[in-house]
Amino acid sequence: MAELSPMMKQYFEIKKDYRDTILMFRLGDFYEMFFEDAKIASRELELVLTGRDCGQEERAPMCGVPFHSVDSYIARLISKGYKIAICEQMEDPATAKGIVKRDVIRIVTPGTVIESNMLDETQNNFLCSIFMREGKVGLCFADVSTGAMHLTDLDGKDVETAVINELARFMPSEVLFNREAAQSQPIKKFVTDKCNALCEAFEEDYLLLPQARERLCAQFGCNEPNEVAPGVSMQGVFASGICLEYLSTVQRNDLTNIRSLDYYSESGFMKLDLAARRSLELTRTMRSNDKKGTLLWVLDHTKTAMGKREIREWLDRPLTNPARIIGRQNAVEELSENAVLCGNLSAALSDINDLERLITRISYGTANAKELRALSGAIDCIPGVKSQLSDCRCAMLRDIFRELDTLEDVSRLIKSAIVEDPPFTVREGGMIQQGFNAELDELHMLVDNGKDYLAQIQQREQDRTGIKKLKIGYNRVFGYYIEVSNAFKAMVPEDYIRKQTLTNCERFITQELKELETKVLGAQNRCVQLEFEIFSQVRDKTAQQLGRIQRTASALARIDVLTSFAKVAMENNYVRPEITDTPVLDIKEGR
Repeated sequence: MAELSPMMKQYFEIKKDYRDTILMFRLGDFYEMFFEDAKIASRELELVLTGRDCGQEERAPMCGVPFHSVDSYIARLISKGYKIAICEQMEDPATAKGIVKRDVIRIVTPGTVIESNMLDETQNNFLCSIFMREGKVGLCFADVSTGAMHLTDLDGKDVETAVINELARFMPSEVLFNREAAQSQPIKKFVTDKCNALCEAFEEDYLLLPQARERLCAQFGCNEPNEVAPGVSMQGVFASGICLEYLSTVQRNDLTNIRSLDYYSESGFMKLDLAARRSLELTRTMRSNDKKGTLLWVLDHTKTAMGKREIREWLDRPLTNPARIIGRQNAVEELSENAVLCGNLSAALSDINDLERLITRISYGTANAKELRALSGAIDCIPGVKSQLSDCRCAMLRDIFRELDTLEDVSRLIKSAIVEDPPFTVREGGMIQQGFNAELDELHMLVDNGKDYLAQIQQREQDRTGIKKLKIGYNRVFGYYIEVSNAFKAMVPEDYIRKQTLTNCERFITQELKELETKVLGAQNRCVQLEFEIFSQVRDKTAQQLGRIQRTASALARIDVLTSFAKVAMENNYVRPEITDTPVLDIKEGR
């Protein structure tokens, strides 16, 4: 058998660790897939299947996608339930010695997506971990795109039904099972048939209890799991630890945006089984499975992506605590009694981008300059929201007012550093504002003036030689050159160095041209490199404000939902119900 080519050896060395995953292998401006991965991608993405010499008698099946549009192809594969490993070039091919170093920088799965163009902004995208042992179940849900994480413990005679009811609340797109949970046919059937989720079974030794406890404590900065989840069971520790370990493995980072854990019990929310949810048509109609005609459709006048996710969560998890319910009622009543305030809040919220998912991508180092400017634009709208709440009286609105951080320092940094309309890519320059960095400004001046220098040299050489049609050109092989037509060859000075002879002309270089070339081309390369360094520093400084931005996003989501409720209440003449502890439902003049 013929020996594999060096590139294909590298491919197989990486692929052996990702056997159940489509490996997108970066080659130049394309991500290529080979062998069975190529056949799958060709079929699912309707790509032409070609071949590549790989050192074997038969060519390797191959298909590829351009690197600048890879997200749309990944989204299509993810929607069909595939896992994708992104294998990137880890060094500049132009300066690499031998084969370019490559490594997997991230794995994309249905439950771990953070790209906004692959997600529905109105819904959370949950990864679920189910750990079942001794008749008890730990159930963890995490949305890495927003940083939300929920954990609960379930037990009892009908624990499988309880698990299914929780799955119906969160509708995860990917579910991790331990061996015992994977053997539950009702749960497995619900996950595949109703959630349409990717199922992953892990071995019992995937994470041992001490490791799971350590993983949970390390994430939330505590010494014992009980500090963040009072009374959590061993099953709950396993479920949360496994969820965090899996996310860390596929994201290849420390999950900085997951900063808090919502450990809840069934008693905190109204118990709604699957049949009740379907009959009530909270978020989906029974007949067409659409939003139109549901309770969510009636109540959702929210303006932001955070608000749309929040209102869905409130409807999926109705409160049972009278004090919390009355707190929301007080806020809605105060807003509904002031139509001007309600309208002003809606207007102020309308232009706010998805802060939660923007700061996630920024903190993970995947956001581009356009997304930084989008964050800045959203921040600039926050003072307008906060000012509307300054005179509110009820406790919930006052709390939101205090939690809203105007983040003016963050916006100021971004706007001073990033141009108003930056390019999509971060590796080709054109992102940084003039005046932000003195060295960069000098380099840009050298590059811009280089064109003027060339024009001056061309005019001077025309005057010196008397060759009026002498011109200066550039190509990648020779760099800058002086071109003289054959009719004027006899007038060429002795200090010109012949570089190329063509049919109608000859090309020369001079020491002056070579020195200018070194300066200009070196300045161009340094400009691009320095811009990326500056951009990365600005992105990192912005990421350091993750906690402030997340708290503000949460406050914006709540005021958005409350404003929506108030608006609907005014339009439909809703009456505030009186909440009591008695088991009585007394409706007067109901419609």
